[in-house]
Amino acid sequence: MTSDTLNSKLTHQHSLSSMFQWMPACALIIDTNGIIQEVNQQAIKFFRASTKEDFIFDKQNINNIVLGSQRGMDLINIICRNTKPLNNEILLRRFDKTIASVEMIAGLFPDNPNHILIQFTETHTQSQAIISELSQVFRREAQQLKPYLNKPGKELLQNILINNVLEDTNIKESKKRFQLDIVREDLSIKLIETFPFLSNNELSLCGFLSLKMTIDEISNLTGKSSNSLRVLFHRILKKTNFPSGKSLLRKLESFT
Repeated sequence: MTSDTLNSKLTHQHSLSSMFQWMPACALIIDTNGIIQEVNQQAIKFFRASTKEDFIFDKQNINNIVLGSQRGMDLINIICRNTKPLNNEILLRRFDKTIASVEMIAGLFPDNPNHILIQFTETHTQSQAIISELSQVFRREAQQLKPYLNKPGKELLQNILINNVLEDTNIKESKKRFQLDIVREDLSIKLIETFPFLSNNELSLCGFLSLKMTIDEISNLTGKSSNSLRVLFHRILKKTNFPSGKSLLRKLESFT
C-alpha cells in the first residue's frame, strides 16, 4: 500500500468517525459478539454517561444495557441473518439505572459485516396515555351537546365521535403492541401459553416483571400509576393461584 493510499484511507476513516459523532440520532457501533466499539455524543447524553471512555469501559457489551438476559444477542443474531435493517422496540438501562423504551434500527456495515450500527430514538408511552385520556374527555364533553342539536347537527356529532373512537382505538392498539412486543417473542409466547387466561394488560405486566423491573420502573415507563399496577399484580396473583407474590415473581423471572 502506497503512502498516498494509506493517507487517503486514514482521511476517509477520520471523516466517517466525525460524521458518526455528529449524527443527530443516538448511535452505537458494536461487533457481532455484542462488544461496544463506539458511541456518539448523543448516545452518551441519552445514557447519562460522563464520557465515551466511561461508557465503553463500564458497559462493554450490549447485553449490559438491553433488558433481558439474552435479548441483546437475540437481536444480533437476527441482524446477522438479514440483509435489511432491523426495526424493533427494546428497553435500555441508563447509567443512573433508569429504564427507557426506544425504537431501534440496526444493520450490518456493508463494507464490514463484523460490525453493526445501531440508531435509536426514545418512545414516550406516557404521551400515548395522556392522548388517550384527552380523547376520552373530549367524547364525554361532546356527548353533552346532543340535546341542543338539530337532526343534522346530531348526525355530524355522531360522525365526529365515530372518527374519534377509531383514532383512539388505533392509539390503544399501538400501545398494546408496544407492551407485548417490548419483550422477546419467545418470552411473550411462553407467557401466553402459561397464562392463557390473563388479559393483555396482565400479560404485559408479567412481561415487564420477568425482566426484573420494579413496579416504580414500570410505572415511569408506561405512565400508569404504581397503585394501579399493584392492584393489577394482585389480580394476577389471584388468577394464577400462586401462594405468594414472591413465588409468582420467581416463576416469571425463570422465563428469562
